[in-house]
Amino acid sequence: MIFKVAETLILLALCVTQALAIDFTNSKWIWTSEGGTDLQKQPGSRAFRRDYYPPLGKSALSADILIVGDDGYTLYLNGKQIGVGQSWSVAQAYCVRLAPSCNVFAVNVTNGSNVPNPAGLLAAIQIKYTDGFVETVVTDSSWHVNTNVPAGFQEVGFDDSTWPAATVEANYGASPWGLISTPPSAASPRLSLTDANWIWTNEVSGGNAPIGNRAFRKTITLPAGQRATSATITLTADNWYTLYVQGKVVGTGFDFRAAQKYVVDILPYSEEVTIAVWALNGNGPTSPAGLIAEVDLTMEDCECGSVLSLVTDGSWKYNLGTPVGFEQVGYDDSAWPAAVVEGKYGMQPWGNVVVPTAVSPPSGPAPGAPSAMPASVAM
Repeated sequence: MIFKVAETLILLALCVTQALAIDFTNSKWIWTSEGGTDLQKQPGSRAFRRDYYPPLGKSALSADILIVGDDGYTLYLNGKQIGVGQSWSVAQAYCVRLAPSCNVFAVNVTNGSNVPNPAGLLAAIQIKYTDGFVETVVTDSSWHVNTNVPAGFQEVGFDDSTWPAATVEANYGASPWGLISTPPSAASPRLSLTDANWIWTNEVSGGNAPIGNRAFRKTITLPAGQRATSATITLTADNWYTLYVQGKVVGTGFDFRAAQKYVVDILPYSEEVTIAVWALNGNGPTSPAGLIAEVDLTMEDCECGSVLSLVTDGSWKYNLGTPVGFEQVGYDDSAWPAAVVEGKYGMQPWGNVVVPTAVSPPSGPAPGAPSAMPASVAM
């Protein structure tokens, strides 16, 4: 087990040290057509969108994004916020997982100050496919732009068919911007327990739920050709929990006020990861009940820093009992309903639970939880 954990750490180090393979060489500064060729633009925010479809027969895997906005920007992918920048002279780099087919890159760019001044968006996006093929998208007239920022403009289904094409202001390196400082590498957006939601079943009423055991599951299916090597899971539950990964018992917690953090080897490496939780609401006849967790999956490849982050939300599933074998890989939970989101981390009655910095040791199942083979857990 010690050797396996060391191997995982070496893999992470190799992935993190990868250099960013894109630059702004072929990118254009773009904006709206306001003011014609005059680079002095009115203050305010503008919306940009670029729909991207892979070539026939190819599946998109990930994208390295290099971006900067004058004066600041908020970047979205398929409706989800990826990052922000607040200086036109320093670019930011991101690595994100893509949907296999259509992907929508959207940016809200704000021209600051109270008087007309230069404004623009500059980006380069290197898209990687499951077969190893690489393609680069840059800011140019293929982007659509709007002079205001409509609600929901970042969503995949938003209709931008009436938006005009972006206006090319200048090539990269031209005045008044010159050369832009770029980071050496791109890092995956990483979540934490504070980004997670408290979830439970549909039994919660007035903040309370009946006592008893409940089962929760989350199955993560990775893009084609990608396999997870380990999972780092931070979680707690009110009142007790036992955590299972790939059908094996990881550990148990008995106090919702402090979370535990486990690093679990996934053996063999897998394109599908099953996380299951046996949870008990033990104070009765009714009392607050909830589960909260954040998961980082480490990949064997070096795409996007090799980590995929996710949290407890409405995509998890629950059962009002604890059916035999529910913790196992391949268990059919298709008829289970979606978990009910009670609220974000920090909500009452739980407040700010203690988030660990060190890993927790493995432990056996709680009384009444299913027995299973022990997982390979780092200590």
